[in-house]
Amino acid sequence: MVGAPKSLHDLHRIEAQVRVTCTNCKVTEIWELDALIAEVRNSGGNTDCETARFALKCPKQCASPMIKLAPIPFGRQRARQQARRHLLINLSLAILREAARRSAQQAVGTIEVRLALHVLRPFVRDQALLNAFRRSATVEPRHAWTSCHLPYRHIVRG
Repeated sequence: MVGAPKSLHDLHRIEAQVRVTCTNCKVTEIWELDALIAEVRNSGGNTDCETARFALKCPKQCASPMIKLAPIPFGRQRARQQARRHLLINLSLAILREAARRSAQQAVGTIEVRLALHVLRPFVRDQALLNAFRRSATVEPRHAWTSCHLPYRHIVRG
């Protein structure tokens, strides 16, 4: 795309999200492009970039909103990356939660637990929490007080 977009549909080419800002009260929202086009059409507006902003309302319902639209190129790609990151974290925590549940009866230092700890490494600030979980998962002999519940709670909080 060369130059400024003429229509909101032109932003599909760069997989954009749109930052909607009310210049009156300074409230900002990030909109997915398809949702923004649907909102403009439902309000009876035109999807031309210059006139679409007049069909939108302020999120805080200002008396006289002055809406400004700013495209965020490749914003959809960033949103997908963030969703993937959250999926990895949630799956890893689910594996650790299941391991913590079983840890009072058996050693849970399995490959999937080690992989989950490795996946969480960039997202946990204190690496000692991950090491504590690994130690308590592999300790022998097993007792009720050697479970992984406490290290798991510390990882979730940290």
